[in-house]
Order: sequence, then structure tokens, then C-alpha cells
Amino acid sequence: MRKESIPLRQDVEKRMVSLIQSEQVWLIWMVVIALGAFAILAEQKFKWGGKIGSAIIAIFSALLLVNIRLIPASSSVYGVIDSYILPLSIPLLLFQCDLRKIIRESGKLCIVFFVSAVGTLVGVAVCGLVFRDVDGVSGIAAMTTGAHIGGTVNLVAMGQTFQMDANYVNACAIAANLFLAFYMLLLSSAANLKIVRKMYRTPFIDEMESSVDTGKSMAESYWKPKNISLLSLAMSLATTFVITGVSQTICTAVNGTDAPFIVKQLFGSIYLVMTLITVALVTLFPKYFEKLQGAEELGNFAIILFFVGLGCKANLAELAQIGLIVVAFIICIMVCNFFVTMIVGKIFKWSYEEISVCCNATFGGPTTAAAYAINKGWHALVVPSILVGLLGYIIGNYFGVLIGNLLM
Repeated sequence: MRKESIPLRQDVEKRMVSLIQSEQVWLIWMVVIALGAFAILAEQKFKWGGKIGSAIIAIFSALLLVNIRLIPASSSVYGVIDSYILPLSIPLLLFQCDLRKIIRESGKLCIVFFVSAVGTLVGVAVCGLVFRDVDGVSGIAAMTTGAHIGGTVNLVAMGQTFQMDANYVNACAIAANLFLAFYMLLLSSAANLKIVRKMYRTPFIDEMESSVDTGKSMAESYWKPKNISLLSLAMSLATTFVITGVSQTICTAVNGTDAPFIVKQLFGSIYLVMTLITVALVTLFPKYFEKLQGAEELGNFAIILFFVGLGCKANLAELAQIGLIVVAFIICIMVCNFFVTMIVGKIFKWSYEEISVCCNATFGGPTTAAAYAINKGWHALVVPSILVGLLGYIIGNYFGVLIGNLLM
């Protein structure tokens, strides 16, 4: 599972010949961008797309094209997405992450979110103890902790921090998103169960059932046109490039020293450093970042491209080789995340909407939590779900490092 291990895809790639070859960079970029646009279009314009979300559409549409051999499973384009587009998207997504605003505006949802995060940690601890003698379990535990407190971005960060094989990280990310789709369906379906409606308050569902349908999808309503200037876009991109560049410089300097291993884990990973810098800047200078209209849109489209890249780099043969241990971790986390939050929520009389949104925020991150709230029509929970999901981005990696080191 470590970097020095033989990549899972080597033998598969030798046998696969795609219509578009790996050296046809412009054609591959054409497909990647088109798939990203299609994922957003489907989410906003089609009922089925709104139910499963743009991230899942992006991954599986790309996965389909790879496995029917229209596009290659390996290309420099995917490396550019991982090395440049993904890191640049993180600050853009964190420009709303004013810690004071999160505490002030997310209110009770912060508490619900932390309970869901505890559910994730319980699931990781159970599997960590069961598989403690398995090689690489610390890296798997770190990745799944990061992923299911923050999101897929955290999974990638933990994979790099614990030096997991890149192909294995990609396969784990695909598996995590497979179960995320199932979990979102479970959370959505549970809202219609009589026992849930009897045991928990459902104020937002009750309001939706009595409201009039506008004819627009929830995603389309949320991502409505905004007053975005050229200057705002330019400043958003300039800011994220500065943060990313400074973060990479710090990481290079730290990794070049004889600092302790844990210091290099915390301050030698670009994802951890840029998160720390961005959150500090946004909290200290909120008025500047509030003016950067368009950053959220840019960041989300970049993340969609990352999901397309995930699907492009995967193939069914590789997914079959990721092993039962990863599946066991994800299922255990999902079960513990759900039942811990539901049990505590019942004790403190939280609404089902608050519970399900926070379960979604921990298991999939702010974008999926927002998409879930948007799709369900719970408009009052959209911004709080994003805020607590962003909080997951911040703390997910640090909990991942902690858990991973405890299991080493």
C-alpha cells in the first residue's frame, strides 16, 4: 500500500488501448471539461441528477468512458488536476471559512456535527483495533478519518501524508464516493419512514410538504446567477495562487529539515498548511474575503474536475483489488456515524433534518452536504451545512494524523 509497492494498474494498462490516446492532451482536456459541465448540468436540470449529485455523476460518467476505452486511464492531464487544480481549489472553498462566523451562524448544527464526527471516530477505532496487525492500516485509518470528517480532499491529503500508493488512494476515493451515494440515498429515504417521523421532529420536511413547487430544481435555485465582476474573479484566483504558493514553499522548507516526523506530517503537507493559512486569513480579514464573489463557483467547478479525474484514473479491475479492509472501514464508519448521531439526537430532541445534514457533512464534506440540503429544499440549512462542512475540512486532516499515528 506504500509508495514503493508495485502500482495496481500496471498490468491492466498494458492491455488497455483507448480511442483517445494519453498523448492527445487537448482531446482529453476536452472530455474532462465536458464531463464536468455535464455533471453540473445534470444536477441542475434533471430530476435524477438532482437526487444523486454532480460529484457522483462526474465520477461515474468518467469511469464509464474509461472502461469502454474511449479515454485512457493514465494521462498527464490527470496529474495536472491532482498537482495544481485540486490544491488551488482548497483556498477557494475555504474563503467563507471565518471561524467566528461558523460559531455564530451554524449554532446548534456545530454540536450535531461534532457528534457525527465522534461517530466517525468510533467506527475508525473499531476497525483499527480489528485490523491493527494489517500492513498499512494506519494510512487507511487516517484516510477514512479525514474523508469522513471532512471529505475526499482530506482523504487525498492523508494518503500523501502517510505515503500511501497513489493508485490505492484513488481506488479508496472511488469506494468512499460509492458508499457516499448509498449513504445519501439512505439518509434521504429514512426521512419518509413513519418511525423516523414519529421519533424525530421534521420541521423543514413539514414546511416543504405544505409549500408550492416552483418548477426549478433545488440545485438550480441555489446556483442562481450572481453579480460577479472581472476584478473579483481575478482577485479570487490571485489570492488562491498566493496562498498555495506560500504553502508549498513552507512545506518544501519543512521537509528539507531534520524536524521530527510529526512536525513534517503537520507542516510538510500542502493541504494542512494551506488550510491553516486560509482559515487564519479569512478569520482575521473577513471583509476582504467577503468581496471575492465567484470564489465558491470556481472552487466547486475545480472540485468537480477532481471528481472527473478520479473516475478517469479508475477501472473496474482496480476497484476489485482494493480489498475488503477498506470496505469494512467505510461501512463501519457509516453505521457508527449514523447511529451515534441518531441516538444522541433522540436524547437531545434534534430534528431529523439537522441530524441527516450533519451526517452528510461529515461523511462527504461541505459540497455534498449543501447539495443534499439544496436537493431536499431545506434552504435554511444550506449555509450552516456548508459552514460545518468547512469545519470538517479544517479538523478532518488533524484527526486523521492523530488516528494514523496512534495505529502506527
